[in-house]
Order: sequence, then C-alpha cells, then structure tokens
Amino acid sequence: MAIDPDSIHRLIEGDGERTFLLLNGAGQSLHTWDHVVPGLLSTGRVIRFDVPGVGKSPSPGVPYSFEELGQAAMELAGRHGVGDLVVIGHAWGARAAQVIARDFDIAGVVVGSGGGKFPPLAEPEDMRSLYVLDADDWSRRFERAYCALDFSARNPELADWLFRLVRETPVDRSVVTGAIERSPVDSYWGQFERPTLLLYGADDLVGHSQHAEDLHRSLPDSTLVYIEQAGHFVVAEQGERFAAEVLRWIDEREL
Repeated sequence: MAIDPDSIHRLIEGDGERTFLLLNGAGQSLHTWDHVVPGLLSTGRVIRFDVPGVGKSPSPGVPYSFEELGQAAMELAGRHGVGDLVVIGHAWGARAAQVIARDFDIAGVVVGSGGGKFPPLAEPEDMRSLYVLDADDWSRRFERAYCALDFSARNPELADWLFRLVRETPVDRSVVTGAIERSPVDSYWGQFERPTLLLYGADDLVGHSQHAEDLHRSLPDSTLVYIEQAGHFVVAEQGERFAAEVLRWIDEREL
C-alpha cells in the first residue's frame, strides 16, 4: 500500500545547512518533539509529521509497513528539505528510521530508545495503560512503564503535558501496530552502515540497555549515549539534552 504524502499532516520549521526528519513513537503526535525541536533549529530545518492514522493525519484504513512509511517520509524530505539529511526516530519511529538508513542515502541516523528486538522489562499491566479509562490510574501506570522513576515528582508540569498529549492524541492503533508485523525487526535491526547515534534513556524499560548494546555492537559506525533521568519517552523527559547530544555528535562527526 502506497502512502500519499499529501494526506500527511506535517510541520516544517527553520532553515540552515541540513534537515532533520523526525519520526514519532507508536501512536504519538508530532508534538512529542516540542522540547527537542528548539535545539535542532539552531543548525537546520526540522520536518515532523503525524504518521497516517495518528493525530491529524487520516487513517488509510489498512496497515502499512515501515518501508511504506519510510518512502512517504523521504518524499516529504525531498519536497521540503535543505542540505544533508539526518533522520531521527523515537521508539516505534526508530524502527522506521533504521529502515530509511538501510534503504536511502542519508547523512546520518539517530535511534532514540529503539526497541523491539528483546522483550520489555516493564510490567504488562502497566504497558496496557493506554487502554485504562481512569485518568489517574492511566497516568500512574504509564509513568511506571514508560518514564524514569519519579518523573512526575521532579517535573510535574512536564509530566502533565506529556500524559495529556499521549492520552488525547487520536490513534487508529490497528493501522500503526501493523507496521511491526509487516516489517520484521530482523530485516532492519543493525542492517545499515550510516553514521549512527544511539540515544537511550538510562531508565528505559522498553527500549532498554540490551537493545542499545546489541545495536551498538551490530553497527560499524555508531556512538552510544545514555541519558540520565529518562525512560522510554526520552525525547519528552529530556528534550533539551536529547537535542544537545544530537548536535554534539554532528559536530564531532562533521556531518
């Protein structure tokens, strides 16, 4: 199934010598990146979008693969990008980012808390928090599974923003999760040679350190950084630090 790029809700910001193409986690709004984008805009243009079936992008009604999503994302980058392209994926979006790194000529790729290779360490009942109706119970379970310890106590305003954003974003979950079945993890996991930055939350129970270390060993050109006080939602919990690590890596690698 081909994804029509014209149907995708996107946000194009900034200018500069390079383009950052952002790929969200499963069922997540493009606003998940709100605390990362300001840092990236200091050196380039940012393209972010709601994938089909999420947020303001209509559902195609049938599942799509990461290859199909990657093709549509690269069409957006071709239309709106400037200079070299760095692809940044978070969680589920990190899977799509790896597919793009495998199939396209890009300057570099950032894998943010990418999982899927090994079972999560989070409790199953907490990971099913998206299906809990009570808002307070939902928030407690979500935080235990996807955020660093004491996230809401340390930063209650940021936690409230994240919980509301995730909870209120419309999702056709059958369409989004279908990509995992259509694009097996072994078909892209470590199957690329582009310069790679691996950014993982130190407290991630989903894309945990077993994923980070395995991917680091598998890739010929990778840098691994753990971000403290961050879980699976590292781009929201530590957005400024995430952006700073991306820019530091770009400078060091002269990308």
